[in-house]
Amino acid sequence: MKRILPFIVFLSLITSAFAETEAQRIATQIAPLLNENVVAVAHIDLSKIDPVDFVKKLKPILQKYNVPEETTQPMDSAAATVKLVFTALGTMKIRDAYFLAYLPLIPQGPGVIVLPLEKESNAAATETMVRTLVQNQIPVPFTVRASGRFLLVFPESTLNEDFVWQIIEAAPIPRPELFSALEAVEGTAAQIALIPPPYTKRVLEDSGFDTLLPPFNRTPASVITNGVRSVVIGADGEKMQLKLVICSEHEQAALDLRKLLEQVVDVFAGNTDMHVDFRVFAEKLKAAGTDVPSYVKTLLPVAKENRLELTVDEKFIDERMNVVADLPEHLLDAAAAVGRETQCRNHLKQICLAFHTFHDANNKFPPLYTVDKDGKPLHSWRVAVLPYLEQSALYEKIRKDEPWDSEYNKQFHSQCPAILQCPQMAAKNSAIKQEGLTTYSVIVGKNAYPDEGKQYTFYMITDGTSNTWAVVERQTPVCWMDPTQEITQEEAMKGIGKSETGIAAVHSSGARRATLVAFFDGSVRTFAENLSLESLKCYVMRNDGSSVSEKYDE
Repeated sequence: MKRILPFIVFLSLITSAFAETEAQRIATQIAPLLNENVVAVAHIDLSKIDPVDFVKKLKPILQKYNVPEETTQPMDSAAATVKLVFTALGTMKIRDAYFLAYLPLIPQGPGVIVLPLEKESNAAATETMVRTLVQNQIPVPFTVRASGRFLLVFPESTLNEDFVWQIIEAAPIPRPELFSALEAVEGTAAQIALIPPPYTKRVLEDSGFDTLLPPFNRTPASVITNGVRSVVIGADGEKMQLKLVICSEHEQAALDLRKLLEQVVDVFAGNTDMHVDFRVFAEKLKAAGTDVPSYVKTLLPVAKENRLELTVDEKFIDERMNVVADLPEHLLDAAAAVGRETQCRNHLKQICLAFHTFHDANNKFPPLYTVDKDGKPLHSWRVAVLPYLEQSALYEKIRKDEPWDSEYNKQFHSQCPAILQCPQMAAKNSAIKQEGLTTYSVIVGKNAYPDEGKQYTFYMITDGTSNTWAVVERQTPVCWMDPTQEITQEEAMKGIGKSETGIAAVHSSGARRATLVAFFDGSVRTFAENLSLESLKCYVMRNDGSSVSEKYDE
């Protein structure tokens, strides 16, 4: 037995030495399609991931940190669809799915999905089945083609298909940085690896960029080229864990990159003129005895030999979130506010476009309100522009010869079109949607939007359409059909956010509250609440004779 034991040990060592690791299997499988154009590779082992089970595990974690239910609700249907696709691919003996991003193709589409086929698979039959699956599950048209033992799936575009194949089928070259990245997250079911092209370092060196751009111009560019050989994220659905690894050329390169990341945090996270929506974040950290830069640095990957590593799991999140328990909810709201601001900008642009279209049809802008035979207000300008906002059906239902608050017309008070409401204000005030309130107004006055049945024309804006406010946001929402509730010139002159019946301040501009304003030329700009009253007066008045340079100090 003693003689046999050494042989068994030797045999075990030989077997393990030749055993293919998961990283080797993946790198070898995709090797024929790797060339110098590949900048990113994503891989999913379909046999190791159950999308429905993953979502079941993820949702309690998100709810624990106050992530809104409306954010997590769509996950169930999405997971069911993905599982259906995974199951169908499994029946075709497709175990792995890859996504390859080729640099020359990125402007035309995200990249190419690669499905390796088993040796015994019928390529033509599998191609037909995958094409049917894609057409049934994905609304965007995709091309499905067989290439050797691979099925390639990519979005149809105006890009010449011959060029696509030329890029994909370029002569393969070894990409050892991909193997290093995959090896660093061995055992995970899904990986996303960024691998800079081999020529990146050479191009930077030849271009003469020896240092980074200010304020990091004392840092050699080699900190990036040597520090970032590859970046990979590995996902483990069983452990509910993400692992981030940045592979560097050597140990010192990893240390230098970590130092640079800390400098970036000091410069940007240490900015005292912080965006207003994130002030609460800084205040909570201060109450906990720390500050923003120190906290953010705990989220950075740490140096370990020739790489930087960061493992994110429930324990990691708990330790960081204990400092600011409701931070995820706040940050999600802040991020959503950015999207709502974009929507608001689009609303104002569309309203201004409606003004222009109305002017083209009638040689004048819509009246502040329509009047009856006795000169009494009937309907707001918002009703008049409905046909130009793709709201003709609603416009036709309203009785224009009856007052806005007649028994018949009252039924439309709650039907304010969304385009007449600021999404950010609506998110903070449920009455806006429920009661049909509007958050947009014109400014009425002798030198602003004319009252008393008079109508505005381009010729009356002697200061120029790019210098004069057309539509503004209002502090207090009002019924969208009410013709009597506009912002007066006097209230507007008090300043942004300074009057309950004046101009609103619901968005953000750096560390200050701000409002969006549409000009008569159709542009939409942001103005902070500290806009000087002198400048504000110039913007409100259409005929004060001020020049553009005097007006524009946003």
